[in-house]
Amino acid sequence: MPSVRPKIRPAFNLDFRNSFLEHQRINVWGVNAGVTYGTKRHQITLGYYWINYATYLRLIDWRRDAARRINLDYYTRTDMWFMSVMYWWNLTNNKKWMVSIPVEAGGGVAYALPTSLNKEVQIDRTQRSFLVPLQIGVYGQWRATRWAGLSAQMGYRFAVFRTAINQNFNGSYYSIGITIYPTLATDIWRWVKTGDRISPVHPPKPREK
Repeated sequence: MPSVRPKIRPAFNLDFRNSFLEHQRINVWGVNAGVTYGTKRHQITLGYYWINYATYLRLIDWRRDAARRINLDYYTRTDMWFMSVMYWWNLTNNKKWMVSIPVEAGGGVAYALPTSLNKEVQIDRTQRSFLVPLQIGVYGQWRATRWAGLSAQMGYRFAVFRTAINQNFNGSYYSIGITIYPTLATDIWRWVKTGDRISPVHPPKPREK
């Protein structure tokens, strides 16, 4: 009997990370979508990520290592966005566990925006830089129930090319969070539509008449 190849299916992920730029913790917001394939459901996705680095040198955050970047009456805030192609190579992917090695290559733009400390307004000396970030990490997921699980990831970002802005965009990243699965939505839909009994542990069952 010929083996049945797993179908190619769509994939969608919200990807919120914590990261570090020059020893300062920042938030990285992202979303990616693509396809899964193969028996281990490897993923190929295209994502969009953005970083707001504006609070790094505010007056309320005075530190000695930041003071050298202050130039009398302004500080430089840096914002960045990039698009990234990601390949998730799954070492294991079963009913309870998934361990993956995500590898990413992207391209984007960073802005250095000199900002007045007195009036919090932008000074007209904005610099723009093109950058190419490469990222590699480790991702793990525990499927605690049919509806939700726990996930964690960590990795490193390396900017192989950047222009114009004297800013180090290299840094580590990590995240720990809750993963919500599509079965939660489909189970609720079956409960609303047909009144089936639903459970985070067992598949929906028709109610006994």
